Amino acid sequence: MKRTLLFVLILGMGLSIMAQQGRARINTDLMTIERVAPVKAIAEEPARIFSDVSPSVKPKLTPSETTIGETRYDLQTNTSVQNRFYRFSDGTMGATWTYGVIDGSFSDRGTGYNYSDGTSWGSVPTTRIEATTRTGWPSYAPWGAAGECVLAHTGGLGLAFNTRTTKGSGTWTQSIYAYPATNDLYWPRMVTSGTNHDKVHIIALTDPVANGGTTYQGMDGALLYSRSQDGGATWDIRDALLPGMTAAEYTGFGGDQYAWAEPVGNNLAFIVGDNWSDLFVMKSTDGGTTWTKHMIFEHPYPMFDEPTTLVLDTPWVCDGGTAIAMDASGTVHVTFGLMRVLNDDLTDGNTSYFPYTDGIAYWKEGDPVFDTLAIDSVDARGALVAWMQDINQNDTIDFIAGDDALGLYYMSLNSMPNMTVDANGDVYVVWSGITEGKDNGIQMFRHLWGRARFAATGEWGPFTHLTASIIHNFDECVFPSMAYSTDNNVHIIYQADEEPGLHIRGDEDAPTDNSIIYSSIPKSDFGVGISERPSPISEVSQNFPNPFSGTSEVVVNLSSASTLSLDVSNMLGQTVSSQELGKLSPGAHAITIDARSLKSGVYFYTVHAGDHSVTKKMIVQ
Repeated sequence: MKRTLLFVLILGMGLSIMAQQGRARINTDLMTIERVAPVKAIAEEPARIFSDVSPSVKPKLTPSETTIGETRYDLQTNTSVQNRFYRFSDGTMGATWTYGVIDGSFSDRGTGYNYSDGTSWGSVPTTRIEATTRTGWPSYAPWGAAGECVLAHTGGLGLAFNTRTTKGSGTWTQSIYAYPATNDLYWPRMVTSGTNHDKVHIIALTDPVANGGTTYQGMDGALLYSRSQDGGATWDIRDALLPGMTAAEYTGFGGDQYAWAEPVGNNLAFIVGDNWSDLFVMKSTDGGTTWTKHMIFEHPYPMFDEPTTLVLDTPWVCDGGTAIAMDASGTVHVTFGLMRVLNDDLTDGNTSYFPYTDGIAYWKEGDPVFDTLAIDSVDARGALVAWMQDINQNDTIDFIAGDDALGLYYMSLNSMPNMTVDANGDVYVVWSGITEGKDNGIQMFRHLWGRARFAATGEWGPFTHLTASIIHNFDECVFPSMAYSTDNNVHIIYQADEEPGLHIRGDEDAPTDNSIIYSSIPKSDFGVGISERPSPISEVSQNFPNPFSGTSEVVVNLSSASTLSLDVSNMLGQTVSSQELGKLSPGAHAITIDARSLKSGVYFYTVHAGDHSVTKKMIVQ
């Protein structure tokens, strides 16, 4: 499926914004096409030999994008995208990816890394950060007062934990997190928390049977939690099976069907879910000591076992592409891809999925459990975030012909979501989706898309085609990873490939050079500020003094008369005080916050004006 690409760069619009419209229907014949998939997606190495690569010419990126890395090992995740990109409070950034350029066994596979001082990125690296250890699937996080850390699996030695005390410079120090006695650990996810990011939190999967491992405490792939409170020097929680995630509830999990949210104070949360398990969030409000399970969708076959569980009703489920983020109050927000599945043969060791299934759904902590994930039902509930766009506006979705028109990801037409919630409570979601009109004549390309949900209205904005520029016409844009921290821009990294699908998955493609690209996207490109009524709030000041004890003052500037109120909430999102201020005239208004009855700690004050609101943080001493 190789092609020679040679075209002249025509400078054009870098992205396009599409007004929200009703869903154009996918041809029902395509909806019935099924494909075989392994029970658990756990790809590690290429399984086939391929032809040589055709030469190609690549145009320059737009000014808002920078190539920060290259790799020929093109599988960055099996399903959910890990936290491999971080933006620090001073505007500097660190990014990681699975790196490998030696075709065949990819014996040089390891962690690709680059760093930005806030102005420019370093040179494209030509080696991994690990000195000798072969690794994959890095998670990246701040470490210590000014440092950084990377966690990746080794496939035999345990988990490689690399640290250095100064981000962006110095020598990496590697230690090994040893695996449980009977099983190695794979596909890890790591975040750090605490004032100096000295608390390290890991979830990782015991080696499944299909990958050469054995069962662990009755599970074929057990997801284990570990915690260090001293930067990884010691571990006070090791390889814990959390309540609600044991053999009593599940037969096991697959690689990468889980993802962390960036911690908020003592709030920790991760999401779990794919084709053959429940979809749920595990959340801790005490830094990982105790955990509560929040169900999003109960799978109709939660104890699915391929050789014994016959499934003929093609249920709608999660496709394994999930994302999770917490807002400033610690409330969890989730997005996930939709899929239909089947298991009508108990002898082949595989299941089936329907690649022309579409849709990404949204759930917020406190929302009811989904009783079905059928796309029309999700849409009727107002929880459908993304679906394939009718770009040529002919009221149908046009696909190119051919059995292999879609690259092999085992995922929905729109999936791989990543997300963040900014200080205003606005939710930003980026995902990778099959895009009408983007193909190489044989297969269709995935491009990046985005939407935002505005806290002021509770509504989703327009669809934004983030890779609409002509320079990406012949690019497969996948695996977006979004920085939790934003400014006036949303910051992401992603992988761009000149071939649809994955070499590692055996999608009939020889290995090619894949670019890891950093992209800075103005929030205005997501339609920020688009609403039926403009906000009457011109500005809300930071409270002064802050930190404080007793009372503090906030100044609210109104551009038009509005009914005003102010709520104060704690780190758990619980409202601890409220003020109804009545209808106020345009201009500046001083509001006093009385905290004399509050304990010391971090709180949030929210100013409401009609259906608009602004939230800021304050500290009570």
